[in-house]
Amino acid sequence: MGLATRLEKLLPDITAVFARFPIPAALSVLLCAYINFVSVGSSWNGEGYVIAGAAAAFIAAGAAHLYAEGRDLSRVTGILLAFVAAVLAGAIGYFTEVFESNLLFLFAGLIPVLMIAPYLRDSAKQGALWLFNLHFGLAVLISGVVAVLFAAGLSAIAESLNFLFNASLPNRLHEHIWSTAASLIAPIYGLSLMPKDLDEEVDIASQKGTMLERGVSVLVNYVLVPVIFIYAVILHAYAVKILVERNLPQGQIATIVTIFALGGTGAWLIAWPWREQGTRLLRWFISGWFWLTIVPALLLAIAIWRRIFDYGVTPERYGIVLVAIWVAALTAYLAFRRNRADMRAILGGIAVLLLIGSAGPMGANGLTITSQVKRLAAIFETNGLLKDGKAVVAPNKLSGEAINQGNSILYALRDANGLDRLRPWFEGAEPDPFKTAIDKWDLVGKIAVFLGSENPQRPEDYVNFTSNVPLSVDLAGARRLVGPLQALQDHQPLLAKEPMTAFYDATTLTIHLETEIYNIPVKDLLEKTRARLSADGSRQPAITFEIAPGVTIAIDSIYGTSTSLGSARFWLILRQ
Repeated sequence: MGLATRLEKLLPDITAVFARFPIPAALSVLLCAYINFVSVGSSWNGEGYVIAGAAAAFIAAGAAHLYAEGRDLSRVTGILLAFVAAVLAGAIGYFTEVFESNLLFLFAGLIPVLMIAPYLRDSAKQGALWLFNLHFGLAVLISGVVAVLFAAGLSAIAESLNFLFNASLPNRLHEHIWSTAASLIAPIYGLSLMPKDLDEEVDIASQKGTMLERGVSVLVNYVLVPVIFIYAVILHAYAVKILVERNLPQGQIATIVTIFALGGTGAWLIAWPWREQGTRLLRWFISGWFWLTIVPALLLAIAIWRRIFDYGVTPERYGIVLVAIWVAALTAYLAFRRNRADMRAILGGIAVLLLIGSAGPMGANGLTITSQVKRLAAIFETNGLLKDGKAVVAPNKLSGEAINQGNSILYALRDANGLDRLRPWFEGAEPDPFKTAIDKWDLVGKIAVFLGSENPQRPEDYVNFTSNVPLSVDLAGARRLVGPLQALQDHQPLLAKEPMTAFYDATTLTIHLETEIYNIPVKDLLEKTRARLSADGSRQPAITFEIAPGVTIAIDSIYGTSTSLGSARFWLILRQ
């Protein structure tokens, strides 16, 4: 018996997964290898974007493979389509600043594409699409459970070996275990569970008494639909209240209506097989759902228009606008189609809107940047902070409202990767924030100085450090290596009674190690850490210094200001 045959008997689904979904499977393997063997830090600026790009490419490639399979295209054509889709989605997910990408919109748009990809053909049946997505949802759920059990089991084994035999296990072993579960086990196992018969339709009559019929039927008939009707009554009552009191809706109404629209449409999709056999309330819901969305959609439009007019565009408000457009289109569509509504149109419509909003100058981040830069320019010009297109420090103290609005805009630009749009304002300024800032947080603080903020954030006022390369320490003569310890804020006095704890208050970091207690002044801790930071912020291992005779602390990560500690994670090296 050959090796290939043995592997096939041991792992019967693996070869089938690589044969059916070669591009997503290869991406999963490559991502797992990157996380475990290439990535050396935990910074979102590095590996985070690789993970985001790979995840987007994985979903897009999977959708392309299913599209090709649904249309019975050749294997080569399917692979080419999947490769192109992976490159496009991966680029948008990785080069977020270049494409002005919003990852939330990107992934939210790719998911419904994956849900309808095999059925983008004239011969597709609604019952087959519904059953496929039931199996798809179960595949995601089961693969997640398997991945967690896999990682938890291996972690438990590792800890048992360490506890029972004092085994010398590799550093960051648990991180490798869990990252492998997330990047390899869950995706590959999930792909193996994807339904193979794309034309099989749901038949509620034949499922009478089964787990599917009893479980989902109870959910939609007696839970989801009644809750949605109650929700609809509340929203319509609120609309009457607005008319009576002649007050515009509060900002929170946009979130409430968005949940109602998305949740109600989701319930409509889930309840579709019971459109003729469900309770009377459910049948009313299926045929009249669009009537329930008209008034809430108007409330949504009014609420979001007011927020954008007052505070400009943000990705959250942009998303609510997309929901409003989708609800309006959905209302018109369902009013025309009723029970004959095509689920592909419902899911495809929101997918198109979300993908349009995921990147580009007209996307969520692009419009946010344009809108917020205009608002900030208006504040600068009104208060004399712009001369000949260049920023100057506030000549007079700005009002608290102006400072708060300016800081809020800066935070919005930072989150949307739009601070670089302000660079021309500060060219030639002294100092130029873009030349002296060490990261985006620091850049926001330095630009805020021009607004006259009373407490501008300066690099000498804080420490924000995470080691990004392995630490090499000569342990000759050391009797113990303890850690890692995570310092907790001192609000639970009982912590001091535990064998090994670390907690801090406003002035002191206290470390309890069995019978020994070490007290480190927070100010000294931060000053010594700051003094050992690399000048250019490049690759740097954990920072070490002595806190007591024969006791060395190795700081893996720490955050704090000149007056307080925010968090700290470290090791202790105890010598003879």
